[in-house]
Order: sequence, then structure tokens, then C-alpha cells
Amino acid sequence: MNAGSSAGCWWPGPCSRSPWRFASGIDTHFWLLGDQIRDWGIALRPFHELPLVGPATHVGGYTIGPVYYWIMWAIRVVVGPFFDNLPHAGGIGQAVLESAADALLLTALWRRTQSVWMAVAAAIVVVTSAFDVALSAIDWTPPIASALGKTAIALALLDWHRTSALGVGVIAALAWSGVHVYTGVVFVTAGVLAALIVDPLARRDWRAARRNATIVTLVVLALQIPYLVHRLRHDSSGPAMGTVTSGVWRVLSGDAAPEFAKSLAGYAGAFNYIQVEPWHTPWPLWGLVVCAAIVAVRYRRDPAIAAMVLLPQALAIAGYALFLDTLDHYYYIPVMPVTVLTACFALAVPARSRAGRLIGIALCLAAAALVPSRLTLAATMHRLPEYRVLVEASRTIAAAHPSVRAIRTEFTLPPSTDPEFLHRILGGRVDPNAPRAALIQADGSVRYVEGDL
Repeated sequence: MNAGSSAGCWWPGPCSRSPWRFASGIDTHFWLLGDQIRDWGIALRPFHELPLVGPATHVGGYTIGPVYYWIMWAIRVVVGPFFDNLPHAGGIGQAVLESAADALLLTALWRRTQSVWMAVAAAIVVVTSAFDVALSAIDWTPPIASALGKTAIALALLDWHRTSALGVGVIAALAWSGVHVYTGVVFVTAGVLAALIVDPLARRDWRAARRNATIVTLVVLALQIPYLVHRLRHDSSGPAMGTVTSGVWRVLSGDAAPEFAKSLAGYAGAFNYIQVEPWHTPWPLWGLVVCAAIVAVRYRRDPAIAAMVLLPQALAIAGYALFLDTLDHYYYIPVMPVTVLTACFALAVPARSRAGRLIGIALCLAAAALVPSRLTLAATMHRLPEYRVLVEASRTIAAAHPSVRAIRTEFTLPPSTDPEFLHRILGGRVDPNAPRAALIQADGSVRYVEGDL
């Protein structure tokens, strides 16, 4: 797994100096690992040279479409010039996208629950998850897929799909684009697409149901055209996510049994790690189960809510039971905001009454009280403080010796971090025939060596 971090937040306090969600300090500790180097390098290309499929995955294959690279390319074009096209520009752009998704979700929850306090409480819990904070400003697929999923859910909660066919298309496109970015968001996507269809069915609006189903189908097919073109051009690349689908076929063919116990344990572990840390207790998980039951009963006449907040969780547990490999916490990043929405809709009391306002305010204060410990934990996760040194030294090398034989560091970097990457972005060249090689010192200074290092 490649992960990243940043230090700021939108919550009032010491970290409020940054206008972007958790982007403060990103230029000093950006987590520059192999995935970030690969994907930012691709985003630096002209648009027509971008791949027609998504990034390679650690379990084999690749995601089923190019939307992630389209997003990163757009960030590079808009944000990159302000930061010399260095990769932390992508982290800042990602933080902006997540901020917009969070703000939209806050607005949608406010409207649906009729309580600004309940909406703010839920938003605080979603936004200040320590793991989410640590990953919120890095060029990486799960956080961006999560942002797309949250945006699609928010627009559905705002009833965009009831206003026009365009609204249906936008929601469907955002939801399916998330699958292009990161396959683990497919459970949230399924819930959103189901909501677009079951909502008019519950209202007995058969015409709208047919229209929505048709639009969803057409949007999905249109977004899969790049993948089909890729397969026609590069048939030898094999199907997307081949390793995952092979595991599913093994279960369906009877060669292996679904691993529901492992999946339940993985879901519980991810919930505790992403939403509960830094505490260690099983009670929040049981509370989630109770909240899910309340939502199922309370919104039985509003199946769209159940589809968006309950269905993704059930599908994640069932889906990962078919995944015959080790489960990691980050697989569940796109699903975790849905767990908070489950609690929000279960506990929501309209703020029209005094009791409703008091309950909302109490929950908001309780959520706010958790913030300092969560941000303290986030500040210890997934950082590369050497990034600042690499940036300063790369600028020095590019200005003094645009062409060097090699660039190495006297300090240890993660194995997948290439110390020459930033130098190339800044216009420098690495030429095996150049007379000098550069050695970056721990304080950011550079020592030049004649010949090889």
C-alpha cells in the first residue's frame, strides 16, 4: 500500500492556517512513493497520451477506466503551475476535491435531517477520521474514489435525480467514475445506482424508473468505451482486475468457499481503525449494527436511503468474502463515510423542537471533543519528512547542474522513492555520461562527486 499524509484541517485551531482540507504542510512531508511517482508522471503527459484504463493494482490487473488519470491531469493543469508541477500539487488538488465533497455532503445532510447540528456532527466525524486525515492530500486512488462516492450520495440526497434527466446522468457518472478510480468503491456505486431506480419505484413513478434505468445504463456504457478501445488496442494486457475475478470464479465454480468470517473480521477491523481510532473498543461496531437496524425500520418507505447507506455495507461484506486474499484496512476507505451516515440517519431528530436542537448540539459537541485526539494520531501516520529536503536539493541541483550522472541520498528513503524524480520535473536531466553525480545531504545541501557514486 502507498499512503500519504498532510497536517492541516478545516477545524478551527492550530491547523486552520490552510485553506485546503488537510493540505497544510504538504510541501514538506508529501508521501512520495512508487504509486505517486508513477501516477504523477503520467499526469505530466499531454492529455492524448494518457492511458485509457486506470492504475495497476497490487493484486494484478488495472482499474476499468481512465477517470483517475483524467482527474490528476486536470489537477496538474490547474494547480500544478503554481507549484512547479511538483507532485504535492496533486495532493493539494485532491484535498480541494475532498473538501468540496465534504461541504456538499454537509449541505445534503442538513437538508435531509432538518438539523444543522446533526449534519455538522456527522461531517466532523467523516472529515476528522485519523486515517482519512493522513491520506487526504496525497495522489492516491482510494481518497479520490471516496470523494466521488460522497459527491454522488450528496447529490442523490439533494434529489438531483428527481429534477431532471441530467441530474440522473450526473449522479450516475460520478458514481461509476469512482469505480474507474478505485475498484473498492463499487459497493457504494451499487448503492447509489440502486437508489436512482428504487426511488421512483417506491413513488410508483414507473416512467421515471424506466428513464433512470435507461440513463444509468447509457452512462455506464459510455464510460466504458475507453476500456473497450484499450482492449482492442492491447489485447495482450488481459482483462482488468484479472486476479480478483479469478478468485470470484473459483468460489462460483466450487473450487473455493467464500470467506465470510474473514470478511466480517476485515470490516470490523477497518471500521475500528478508520472511524474509531485512537480508541480500541468493540462497542462502536455494535452501535453501528443497532443504527443500521433503526435505519432499516425508520426509512422502510424511503428505500433510496437504505440503498445508499445499508446496501454498500452489506455488499462490502459479501463482496470481500469472495476475495481470496489478505484484506487491508484501506480497501474500505470509500465505504466508511456510509457508516457515519448510518448513525446520522438513525439518530437524526429534526431541529424544529427544542429537544431536537439540544440533541443535535450535544452530538455536535461530542464529535468536536474527539477531534484533537484524532488529529494528534493523524500527525503520526504516513509521512515522508524527507520530501522537503528532496525538493530543496532538487532545485539546487537543477539550477547548478541541469545534467547529472545520478542523484543519491546519504539518508535512507523508502525503496520505491526515486530521488531523481523531482529533478526531472524541474527540468533537469539524468545523463549517464555527465561528469558529476549529486549526493543529497540530510540538511538539504548537495555534494557533487566526479564520476559514479
